[in-house]
Amino acid sequence: MSLIAQLNNIPLGQLKPASSAFAPVAGETNLVGAGNAAGDQLSHFLSSFLGFLTTLAGLMFLIYFIFAALEWITAGGEKGKIEHARQQMVNAALGLIIVIAAYGIAGIIGGVLGIDILSPARILQSLKP
Repeated sequence: MSLIAQLNNIPLGQLKPASSAFAPVAGETNLVGAGNAAGDQLSHFLSSFLGFLTTLAGLMFLIYFIFAALEWITAGGEKGKIEHARQQMVNAALGLIIVIAAYGIAGIIGGVLGIDILSPARILQSLKP
């Protein structure tokens, strides 16, 4: 999922094109609490939360990696500082790999079980009576 697509799931609001942002859609509203059932609100929250956590993990990788790179640049040739910065960069990369692998493994397990684990909104909607 692209970063822009994940940003659309952040509960701060959705990025919409200007042509459709203010246009009313018959029988549909994107406002939480505007006649939506509690299950719809919960599923929307969970989907948004998962997208937010994935985006946050990517941003944390960037921040951690950039700080490690700055530490390497300012090390002044000291082997201890360079090794520490290199280890921070490796840790940041491993963290990102773990997040991506967990996302992929969840998708594979969901595919094997026939459940869309990565989209809790669909799971909750399928549980409705």
